[in-house]
Amino acid sequence: MIRTAVLAFSPTATSMHRRVAGLSLFERGVRSLARTGVERILILTGGGKSPTLSRLAQKLDVDVEIVPDAAAAAVADPGSGERYLLVLGEYVHHHESLTRFANSAARGSGLLAQVSPPPQGNLTPPALPAGALSGAFATDAALLPFADLAAAAADGQDLTAFLVARADSTPNGWEDDRTLWRRVVDRKSARAAKNMLFSQVTKKTSGPISRHINARVSIPTSKLLIETGISPHMITVLLVLTTGLAAAYLVSQSGPGADGHRVLALAGLLWQFAAIFDRCDGEIARVKLCESKFGEWFDTLTDNIAYLCLYAGMVAGMSKRFPEAPAVTYLGISGVAALILTLAIMYVHAVKTGSGSLQNYLVGFRKVPDSHKGLIDRLLHRYGFMAQRDFWSFIVFILTLMNLLEVAYAYVVVGLHLLAGGVLISGQKMLRLHRSGALSPAAVPTIESKPRLEEDR
Repeated sequence: MIRTAVLAFSPTATSMHRRVAGLSLFERGVRSLARTGVERILILTGGGKSPTLSRLAQKLDVDVEIVPDAAAAAVADPGSGERYLLVLGEYVHHHESLTRFANSAARGSGLLAQVSPPPQGNLTPPALPAGALSGAFATDAALLPFADLAAAAADGQDLTAFLVARADSTPNGWEDDRTLWRRVVDRKSARAAKNMLFSQVTKKTSGPISRHINARVSIPTSKLLIETGISPHMITVLLVLTTGLAAAYLVSQSGPGADGHRVLALAGLLWQFAAIFDRCDGEIARVKLCESKFGEWFDTLTDNIAYLCLYAGMVAGMSKRFPEAPAVTYLGISGVAALILTLAIMYVHAVKTGSGSLQNYLVGFRKVPDSHKGLIDRLLHRYGFMAQRDFWSFIVFILTLMNLLEVAYAYVVVGLHLLAGGVLISGQKMLRLHRSGALSPAAVPTIESKPRLEEDR
């Protein structure tokens, strides 16, 4: 494991204060390196003005040291034979690619460079035979002491050329088949880096509606919002929760007739936008690298408030349409009760398993061993996608546009009762499997969880 990382800037490179997707290169570099699992980060300013650590950087579980030129010679090198990670400051890396490189480089020797096919039109240093240098290196203090690197940065040397010369030859290349890095030298390359980061925000476990429909609106919207400085928490409150509550109110007012149809169609449209905006807060949180358990719970709580209000609004709307059929209202109330029961079981499971996303309960069924699967488990495994927000929100949206509130109502009521029954039957089994390690957090992927640190609210 590599425990020390260096983020090096030089006067010939772009300014460490240049912003990419809402963060300066300095801040983004610190957060990305912290994600690799290092314990210590040294910032070589290369003669530039020393930046100020944000509150988030100060809360990270890593020691961050800003090294002015005058103090470079006094910086302590890692222990004998210990390797460290070096990232040139003008490069933006996706943290997953950087982490893979760091984990592999810990077992290497000499000067190792991360290489991959260069992005089209991106400015890069001279290419290696296997690809292009990504600005990420791994070496040890015997080959490259910190003081020598700091002196080269302060003198304005080309750090890539300096590193190659120090290795006495072209450094060995560690190949990455995905080009998850960009060199940032101007506004055009900053936009390219921003686009690269946003290309990775969709989870593999996201539903088809979320991936292929909602993302086409949410990602461009997130790219605009991230430049305003608005926090993910504020997006949740101002766009997701407010839009969802407005949809719930309009559904409750959608009586029979043409006017009721127009109100219902507007409610369905707002609810679909709430599902789209529900991606935005997560996308921005992931690009800004500001996830936390508090944010997971905050997002889960606001989502569930919106769900409960929408279902209550549907009950009220159906009561207006069928005032002579009280059974319709009672069925709706039973559906809301089933939802409350489902959420209670999922909340208990989330607390006991250390997760802040209730959707992880449904994802867990994908990890249940076949020998433990009963009929309910198989049904939830096969049809669990229908309980994901992207799917059922889109169905409700289509049905309300068609003025088929009755069909949407039946879909929701039946679905809530089936989901409650499945979760009620399987709850204890899921906890037992989790305790046995079959459903450990590392084994179960998350579904678009959107955790944030309080600093970014």
